[in-house]
Amino acid sequence: MTAGNGNGHSNGSTSSDPAVLRAEIRRTRAELGETVQLLAAKADVKSRMKVSASHAADRFKAKASTAAARVRDTNGGRPAGQAALRANPVPVATLIGVAASAVAVILMVMRRRRR
Repeated sequence: MTAGNGNGHSNGSTSSDPAVLRAEIRRTRAELGETVQLLAAKADVKSRMKVSASHAADRFKAKASTAAARVRDTNGGRPAGQAALRANPVPVATLIGVAASAVAVILMVMRRRRR
């Protein structure tokens, strides 16, 4: 019988060659190290939440810039929309407040579901 199955992996039987054993130990340690890193990353909820919040903020910014570009296009490049926003900043502040509140609520719900 042979020590391996032809692809370098052991099939349960051991070899008496120290070099083969050392190579298999190194490979197993590397696999275990990768597994531990993946498990640690999954267990790091705080970091995952930061990444999730960052992605949500990026999506919000992209949608906001798209909406702003659409408003500029519909006005034909006239600053009338900008002047109206400067004259009455409440809708912009309200929109920002609502968006921030929505993100906060989503984060709280996600946090409670994980407990």
